[in-house]
Amino acid sequence: MRTWLSIAVSMVLITATASSGEEAATKRDRQGPVTVTVTLLEASATGTKARLVLDTHSGSLDGIVLEQAMSLRGPSGADVAPTAVEQVTGGGHHRQAVLVFPTPAGATEVRMVVKNVGGITERTFRWSLPLAR
Repeated sequence: MRTWLSIAVSMVLITATASSGEEAATKRDRQGPVTVTVTLLEASATGTKARLVLDTHSGSLDGIVLEQAMSLRGPSGADVAPTAVEQVTGGGHHRQAVLVFPTPAGATEVRMVVKNVGGITERTFRWSLPLAR
């Protein structure tokens, strides 16, 4: 028993150390039956990229149109639709994709909004710029 426990603890420490930069850019919302996770991958003058992950254990997520569910909220408060959806994977209970947005001029923060997923009207995820990694 002691050997198994020490191995498990070592694996956890290695995992946390290896992904600490991405963890800082990851935000999670567990409201309702769907957990929504957004990881800010890039925020530069050329564009903003974020990975959207949806997880549930009740029902299917296949009916969610990812490019309609997620938007970038600009400094003026207006929502901006993604210009591309890439790396779409999964189905049923687990889906993910990378969404690409134009970066609003003069932005000092990134606000990603996920609407109408799992019965939650709106979930907002925020990061200050520049990102600390």
